[in-house]
Amino acid sequence: MAVERLELGSADGVYDVVIDAAGSESGLARCAELARPGGRVVLLGVYQHTIPVPGIVSLVKELSFVHSMAYSRQDSIRDTEQAAALLAGDPAIAQAVITHRFPLDEAAEAFRVAGDRTSGAIKVVLHP
Repeated sequence: MAVERLELGSADGVYDVVIDAAGSESGLARCAELARPGGRVVLLGVYQHTIPVPGIVSLVKELSFVHSMAYSRQDSIRDTEQAAALLAGDPAIAQAVITHRFPLDEAAEAFRVAGDRTSGAIKVVLHP
């Protein structure tokens, strides 16, 4: 997980807010596990189909699920600009979350790795 690669601790604890950027059933279940009782799970990932909410965990912990739309603005600043500034300010973040890099002529393999949940990929980058 990115938190471990950034040496900010481990993902063993519980958190007030957990962000699901994967958009998968297993990712959502993991977020529910990592959220503290009364915590919030932000659904940032794109879900292609209806997925089940982790019922018992969500019920017992009384979790809130919040949907979020990517590519918005806050105070007239695009979130992509804020993200770029964050990454520029701390390059270790990008180094931690970019787990795989491929040349452009290996794009098919890059997409295969990105789509394989068992590959350990967080973010996959294609270089020209």
